[in-house]
Amino acid sequence: MKLKMPSKLSNKESRISDDFVELNKQKIKNKLNSSAYIILPIVVVLGILIYLVSPLSKINQIKILGNGYVPVNEIKNDLGLSSGDSVFKIIGHKKRINENVSKKDHRIKNIDFHFNGFNNLSIKVTPYREIGYETKGKKQYLILENGNVTNIVVKKPKDDKMPYIVKFNDRSKLREMIQKYLKLPKDIRDNVRVISFSPTKVYTDELHVYMRDGNRIIILMSDFNKKMGFYRSIATQLKTKSVINLEVGAYSYPISDQKTETKKSTTKTTLKVNKETKKANTKRNQ
Repeated sequence: MKLKMPSKLSNKESRISDDFVELNKQKIKNKLNSSAYIILPIVVVLGILIYLVSPLSKINQIKILGNGYVPVNEIKNDLGLSSGDSVFKIIGHKKRINENVSKKDHRIKNIDFHFNGFNNLSIKVTPYREIGYETKGKKQYLILENGNVTNIVVKKPKDDKMPYIVKFNDRSKLREMIQKYLKLPKDIRDNVRVISFSPTKVYTDELHVYMRDGNRIIILMSDFNKKMGFYRSIATQLKTKSVINLEVGAYSYPISDQKTETKKSTTKTTLKVNKETKKANTKRNQ
């Protein structure tokens, strides 16, 4: 019996030793966990600080796409961005930049920003569609598809491609006119040189439309699309550059006779124009 005592003591000491080792492991694990809570935030902060002072946090290259008719240099000036600026000048501020640029340049509809890699910036610019020109004094301003008139003077108007739309002081009427103009067949739309809002006491929505082929049309805005569709057939019946009145019915007279118009000549042309108009109506209905 006495010989077995050392064995029991040995087992007890072994269990105590194992418990001690396990306790030390747990203490070490707890210390590591506690250290991680301290070290990890420090590492993250250091990483951010290193990134902020590194070239990766600076815009390396700026590429402007899809700007259409708006010069790239003007867009860059409006954006106020250049290589070397912080990427955080854009991140989180895209909406504000869009609003600021739109206020500076009414031609800009929207701007999208995209980073290629870490710091190569691509900017896609979507401008409003150009419609025509408005004249203020001796200066021309661009009219846009949304009915707004730009705040930038056009130095070289492309008036061989787009019309002047003038005297529309009521912006709601200008927007309405733009929509009507855009619905015209392309060949007729391209032939329009000037659309002038010229109301009278009798007709409050009278328009004077000057065509590039030399003819002039007097028409009501309310009938614009319906009656302008007949222009091709009417124009082919004219022997000289004429004033075509489409307010009520349809008749024409030579521009050279505008001040000395006679009832006889007017009646003669009226019959020919009305006859052709009926043909156009019949053809359209078919």
